[in-house]
Amino acid sequence: MNKIYDKLLLLIAVLALAGGAYLYTQAASDAKSPSAVSETPANHPYQPEPVPESGEVEANWPEASEQSTGWLYDVFTPPQIFIDADGRFSIVPITPPPPPVPFGVYLAEIRRNLYRLQLEGYIEEDPSDASKSLLLFVNEEAQSQVRARPGDVKAEHEFEVKDFTIERVMTPDGGIEKVATATIYDQRRDETIELVHSEQRFDSGITVVLRSREDASVDIELTEAPTEFQTPSGIYTLQEINLEESSVTVEKQATEEREAETSVLFVESTDPADNQRPSPSEKPKEDASDESLDVFDSLF
Repeated sequence: MNKIYDKLLLLIAVLALAGGAYLYTQAASDAKSPSAVSETPANHPYQPEPVPESGEVEANWPEASEQSTGWLYDVFTPPQIFIDADGRFSIVPITPPPPPVPFGVYLAEIRRNLYRLQLEGYIEEDPSDASKSLLLFVNEEAQSQVRARPGDVKAEHEFEVKDFTIERVMTPDGGIEKVATATIYDQRRDETIELVHSEQRFDSGITVVLRSREDASVDIELTEAPTEFQTPSGIYTLQEINLEESSVTVEKQATEEREAETSVLFVESTDPADNQRPSPSEKPKEDASDESLDVFDSLF
């Protein structure tokens, strides 16, 4: 009985294997030879449509309508726009910031004070005796010349010539240079002072001259710091004098409208062209003219 069952199961397995092999063979055959697809739909055949041609079109842009009275803008970009009770636009134009308040003063000059007497020249009457020379002085206060010899007293100019010497010294290049020195007694100061020919004699003081571009009447001379002064532009304080850099430090005092301001002022002119410094590569015009004159003079 068991043998009959075994044979039946074997027969069923063989049939199933044969059926599977048949189905696999049919599927492979269909994949290798696909059926043709019709390019034309069955009920709605394809018809190509012509592409329309575009032509030039002329446009007429309308002119902008007239704006309302007081309107400042052609586009909707003003800083502020309002509509008044009548329905009209009103505007608030841009208000530029006020110009900066000028400092009020500038440094016109800074100078060392000249001594009131200068030795301008001399005339040697006897080269072997300098005491016989005639000396030429300049009185800076009176802007006058004074002639005197060693031993003379000039009471009207308040000085006495004590001595005069001429020393011959050797220069670095091997030449000989005369150094003429007059020793005077300043009766006003009760002091003995030496004046050297071709050298200016300065006092210890310094004079600072401040002016204003806004008010031509402002002309202030100061000799020391700190010193307070006043102009129509405000109250100032000269805080520092720098002789080496030709500058001064000035403070403009505060008021109810503005804060205090401190500025370092350098010597400058009222003419802006005078304040322009040529670059190192540029040659000043006067130098160029001097050179051309030298070339011209060499022809004679």
